[in-house]
Amino acid sequence: MKNPWLAFILNLFLFGGGYIYNGKRKMLGFALVIAWLLIRYGEIKIFLTNLVFNDWLFLFIGLVVLMFSLAADAYGEAKRINAEKN
Repeated sequence: MKNPWLAFILNLFLFGGGYIYNGKRKMLGFALVIAWLLIRYGEIKIFLTNLVFNDWLFLFIGLVVLMFSLAADAYGEAKRINAEKN
């Protein structure tokens, strides 16, 4: 049995972590982890330069929306995996 909340938390804090945990769409999970690392690097670099704060704010809001969307998807996927096993 997969824990939907664990999949949610993993995808919330590490893009793709919930997919890797669920065991489905592993390649998507690994691709999202790499993308997350690159995006966070760019986000931190933009924030620290303080040159384009408005652009950083839009990036940050977009990332928060993406984080919760991926987390909800991993949660639903874990629920479907559990339903298939029953």
